[in-house]
Amino acid sequence: MLPEKLTSKDLLAICLFALISFVLAFYYESNQIVSGDQLQMIEKGYHALMTGEFLPYGNEASTVGNVPGSLSSIVIGLPLIIFAHPLSPVLLLLVIRLIGYVIFVNALTLLFSRKTVVFGALLYVLNPWFLYDSLLYNPSYLSFGAALFLNMLIRLRRDVEVSALMRFSFSVVLVLAAGWCMQFHYSWPVLVALSGVLWLRKAIKVSYLGVIVGVALIALTLIPYFMEIMVNERIVSNPEEYAKDRYFGYGLVHVYPIFKALLYWLRFGSLLVTQKSIVSAPLAGDMPLVFDILRYTWLVLTQVIGGITVLISAYANYILLLKKRELKEQNPEFNFVREISIAAIVALIAAAAAATLTLNYWQIIILFAFALLPVLCLVERKIFFLKPKYMFYFAAFMVAMNFVSATNSRKFHESVSYVDQVNMFCYDRYQDKCALSPDELDKVLELKAQQEAQK
Repeated sequence: MLPEKLTSKDLLAICLFALISFVLAFYYESNQIVSGDQLQMIEKGYHALMTGEFLPYGNEASTVGNVPGSLSSIVIGLPLIIFAHPLSPVLLLLVIRLIGYVIFVNALTLLFSRKTVVFGALLYVLNPWFLYDSLLYNPSYLSFGAALFLNMLIRLRRDVEVSALMRFSFSVVLVLAAGWCMQFHYSWPVLVALSGVLWLRKAIKVSYLGVIVGVALIALTLIPYFMEIMVNERIVSNPEEYAKDRYFGYGLVHVYPIFKALLYWLRFGSLLVTQKSIVSAPLAGDMPLVFDILRYTWLVLTQVIGGITVLISAYANYILLLKKRELKEQNPEFNFVREISIAAIVALIAAAAAATLTLNYWQIIILFAFALLPVLCLVERKIFFLKPKYMFYFAAFMVAMNFVSATNSRKFHESVSYVDQVNMFCYDRYQDKCALSPDELDKVLELKAQQEAQK
């Protein structure tokens, strides 16, 4: 069964989803509460702006030191060098994530009918799991690498005839996609394990020369990192006391982390997002009662709909994993999606078992795009939600979830300004070198005074 060609209306809908997602993501970014990993990224970017040096390592991990490579510095520092404003790296991040969206949609066209592709585009780019990650921190960049990796895997299927040159090229890009993720977050071995399982099961056929070339290219980009290790041992280990108590295999010993990771696999295919993204702490005591009623009503509504969609995700995985013969007769493409899902689950279990702590969603968000595939197979079989009016209702609900999350949740609030927070960081660190305008400086001083008063 050959995938159908997208029509002009399909492309228009896909572009409309992208536009809505971009606006929501910018709203998220503008309201983000800057701390932790964001500050690490911002610090590297401004270091590059002020000194011209791109640090050869990324953010510090919880146990094993900083991630290798200069990409974390480049994606923040380079846009700041081009235009020295806090929003410059934000705009680059949003463009990178939208390019990842296009690559993901292109991957879907290799597997599904056009209606399912359109629904998959909607489910991906307006999904709260995707948009809640619109923070200027390292996991936000993983969606691009993961989408590219998925696209290459589909093109490297063993049952698809391609020229040796194309298989070589796809293999190089596959490795580079994993290398992209490697320079942002330590979840990248999940992708390597996933592709390894697919290779062992003979579901993909790679060019070994392409893999070698890809690895060599990544190694070249890491030369500055290896040179840094020789003079800065701190970046390969975490000296904090809490890190000394952690050990590889914690997840296997305690079992629950593995169960939680598998639950995340089902939740990524649903709308049961982390509660931190729904609403923040209870409202102030002097607020009218009606606001508390609305808050709890929203909580119940999102949890009920989220629970229903988790059941749908679980059913989709059950059908995909246990009804092999029936699925293959309906659509041969489903068999490869089944192989990807099996490989992803095996890789996820291995990651959760080896981890030094119980994984949180951002530590395995790299598998988000893969977790949608079983649901899309179910959509392809049952034609769920494919009528325009149902897709509109579904999109409207996801937009509402994202708007509330970006307005008032654990990591975002309408009362904070990302720009002011970054300007305050720059002023504290570099003083007059930040070249703040009088208005920007007044806002920074006002923000500092507020923080001092709260202390």
